[in-house]
Amino acid sequence: GFAQHDDNTLMADVVDCITQHGDHNHSTSEVRNHMPILPHWKLYKKKPASRSKETEPVEKDPKEKEYGSAYVDLFLGKLKAKFDINIEDETVRKACIEMMKSAVRQQRHKLKQEYFDPFPLHLVTKTSPIPFMSNKLWELLLESWKSPKKMEMCQKNKNNRANVKYHHTTGSRAYMVHVENLTQMENMLSTSTDGEEPKSAAQVVADVLAENTKKSRFLQNLGFQNARPRSSEQSSEIELEVDNAKLRMQVADLLNKVQESEQARIIDREEMKRSQEAKLNLLLSQIQPS
Repeated sequence: GFAQHDDNTLMADVVDCITQHGDHNHSTSEVRNHMPILPHWKLYKKKPASRSKETEPVEKDPKEKEYGSAYVDLFLGKLKAKFDINIEDETVRKACIEMMKSAVRQQRHKLKQEYFDPFPLHLVTKTSPIPFMSNKLWELLLESWKSPKKMEMCQKNKNNRANVKYHHTTGSRAYMVHVENLTQMENMLSTSTDGEEPKSAAQVVADVLAENTKKSRFLQNLGFQNARPRSSEQSSEIELEVDNAKLRMQVADLLNKVQESEQARIIDREEMKRSQEAKLNLLLSQIQPS
């Protein structure tokens, strides 16, 4: 039953229940066919439910619940007419409002792509292309799209999307974060200090990660320690450092043995060469006429 689940699970159950009946795009359809598209979601919560005639959204007491909106009530009423749901239940209302929020965002994006992006500003239609949306509300939406801040943000997002070449490697971090890290690494590699040996690529990567990453097992595996290790991890880091020191000693010992073996091989080869030259000189002296 519902009593055995938390609110998030209940909301998911409500959404599943609604989307299992017929077209899963019912919420999008209701928004597209009946709901005016406003610049921000918060504006849908500013129109009191008592107003029946469409007007420009007005400010609402922030302490009031977000459910007391004529737009929300309209959407819930359309869903209730098609599905057997209890719109008075708070969890059901929350789930339906989340569906409405997503549908409004998608429809706003589609309208911008169809009626705003392809045209210069002076050719954008000033008349609402949506029958149930007044020209005044359409102009309100246009003003938000035309604002310098909005246009600058859209252009930056567009440029960033164009610059991302390896989507599977960027994870959830912004593209610019990766660019900044790479630039920092390149600068450290190209910068040389008098009297100091240039850093290796591994050391540069370790330094940048140590500066920009809170916790990095990559650094520990390489044998580098973060500048400020956490107290709870000091013992394990000390053990790891000891193990790495032993490993480095073993590697150094192997390198010394290889070098000694190589030097011995070179000495043997030189002695063999001198011996062959001596034998050759002896033979040449024997065949020369007396």
